[in-house]
Amino acid sequence: MGARIRPRLRAHGHPLLCPGQAGPLLRVPGRQPAYVMERAMTNARFPSNRHNEVARRPIDVGEALARNLLIRTLRTAGLHHVLGGLSCAVGFVVPDPDDREVFVEAGKALLGEQVRDGFDPRRAMLDPDHEIITFDRKVKWSRRDASFVRDKLASRARLFAFASGLDDFPPLFRAAADAVLTPGPVDRQALRGAVQAVLGHPPDEALLDAAEGVPLPTVGAIIRPGRNLRQTVRILGLVRTGDPSPIGKAKDGPDRPTLDDLHGLGEAAEWGRSAARDFADYKAGRITWADMDKGILVSGPTGTGKTTFARALAKSCDVPIHVHSLARWQARGLLNDLLKAMRRAFDEAKADAPCILFVDELDSFGDRERIDVRHEQYCREVINGFLECLDGIEGREGVVVVGATNLPHKIDPAIMRPGRLDRHVVIPLPDLEARKGILRHHLRDALPGADLTEVAERLEGASGAVIERVVRDARRIARRECREMRMHDLTAALPPRRHLSDADFRRACIHEAGHAVVGCLLLKESGKAPVESRVFRAASADSEAGVTNFEYATDLLRTRQAYLAEITGILAGLAAEEVVLGVRSDSGGGSRGADLQRATTLAAAMEVSLGFGADLAYLASRDEEELLARVRTDRTLLRTVNRVLDEGLDRARELLRAHRPALDELADALARHGHVSFDGILGIVATVRAGMPPVLSPRRGCRHESA
Repeated sequence: MGARIRPRLRAHGHPLLCPGQAGPLLRVPGRQPAYVMERAMTNARFPSNRHNEVARRPIDVGEALARNLLIRTLRTAGLHHVLGGLSCAVGFVVPDPDDREVFVEAGKALLGEQVRDGFDPRRAMLDPDHEIITFDRKVKWSRRDASFVRDKLASRARLFAFASGLDDFPPLFRAAADAVLTPGPVDRQALRGAVQAVLGHPPDEALLDAAEGVPLPTVGAIIRPGRNLRQTVRILGLVRTGDPSPIGKAKDGPDRPTLDDLHGLGEAAEWGRSAARDFADYKAGRITWADMDKGILVSGPTGTGKTTFARALAKSCDVPIHVHSLARWQARGLLNDLLKAMRRAFDEAKADAPCILFVDELDSFGDRERIDVRHEQYCREVINGFLECLDGIEGREGVVVVGATNLPHKIDPAIMRPGRLDRHVVIPLPDLEARKGILRHHLRDALPGADLTEVAERLEGASGAVIERVVRDARRIARRECREMRMHDLTAALPPRRHLSDADFRRACIHEAGHAVVGCLLLKESGKAPVESRVFRAASADSEAGVTNFEYATDLLRTRQAYLAEITGILAGLAAEEVVLGVRSDSGGGSRGADLQRATTLAAAMEVSLGFGADLAYLASRDEEELLARVRTDRTLLRTVNRVLDEGLDRARELLRAHRPALDELADALARHGHVSFDGILGIVATVRAGMPPVLSPRRGCRHESA
């Protein structure tokens, strides 16, 4: 049995701070030590009140709760002099090692000092007022440890000691201490005070209900200022019931869907089904680990079901899933704690193999080439640690890593190299059929046989999460009226929509007709066919009034002329507004994915990435943010891009003026029907373009949209 003095040692080279002095003073005298220490004393930072640190706002709810329990325990034992700042020596028995870490941090706050990571009290020759010791039976108890504890007890220091059991305290400490106490259990009163201290307002009763019985470190990691209350309560409830998802290992359940139950996952579902077959063959011994994909990156807009995909993948593969994120690993804030949590996650997964390790919000790691210089060392060590876990000297046989992100371009390329997350699939926003399938999945047995097409159409642009919320709200409407769900409940739960005026609706029809007509005229040049145009009399606040979908019609490699033709088609909606109405609106810009944004990045890519500019040099990838950053900072490139856009807009105007009857007829058809297919577009254009050559049929699976 021995003593581990808090906090950890820091490598040789740091200065030592003296009370009341902010700068370096001296090194520890005597023989040259393996370590030197630093310490910032409370009375140096707060000369008017050396116990100011006690009143600080706790770091998290777990620490605040531990601090409340320590204070209550001391008061119950009658040790009021400890709270009054007088000399003391108190031991605390905290059996759980994770809870003990939190109690140690709370003890530091309670003693009224802020100790830096590099302080080693066995070597420091400074103000001895406050000390924290952890006794550990696994650490050999040395004569030097005994001497240190004896000196501290004799010096009338304020001393807190922590251990997992009473027998872990050395006899010397038990004999000299004011008391060795066991903090009482967490109750609602202590929990309410801790949550209010951190959040700054009285907590919701539902939050207190959910948090009771949850371990201190988990409470601290989950309950955070600014976090959505409903999400926090849900996660705490999962932890209490034994399903620690979305943190830690997730348990399977009879209601958890498989990949076959989900809709709109696209290529991700195809890869997942293949992975399920590979897992079955691997468990049966028909293939080896070398024959399997080791990892995959799944990206897509918020709410498209990346986490749901990972859980369904695990269910389909009949293997457990371990769910983690950088935010969870970083809960304590210190780099060393983060790296330990990361390695522990991989070790637990390897012990549970075959399994899936899911890492959410992978873009949080960043890219080492784009790191802010102020955080460079920290971020590099985090990314390097993650790469080490992915590679592993001992390997990670049986552990398939699934990473998820909304921003794949922000991920360090090394993470996606072979043997790591070397596949990348995108989960798109669901199309009409996928939206109908998602609605039916969440409706379960409700509204059997109902035609969900109209509801699905009104959810154009909605993610799977939004669709799930609509069904949930519809159930709530029916539940409050004590009846079965009706179709009206579902439509009433749809997001609010703005109804377009006749003038705005007419403009939307003209805009989409412009995309479709020019797309059809330039199909042979661009290789992309307008497969359908749609307009909507009403639209939600975050959706467009119309959309024209394009699909690749050929497999040919694309030329400069093809890219220029595509830019012309993208700008044709604005050109149509000018031709018919005399002035264009703001419908082509203002958001990511808008016509102007796509045309600008495409023109920039031609100049600096694809070799279609004045020079052949490769200067940037096709990453949208990188391209737009270059356009903003390179005035020569900006002028070139503007010239390409102007030429594309001019050409679109010329084509639409020459085919004005087709533009008008298609706009009228959209106004009447709200939808025109590829055959309808082609038929209208053919009536005003005599002798039009045969047009290639579009190739399914490569969709692109113009708003």
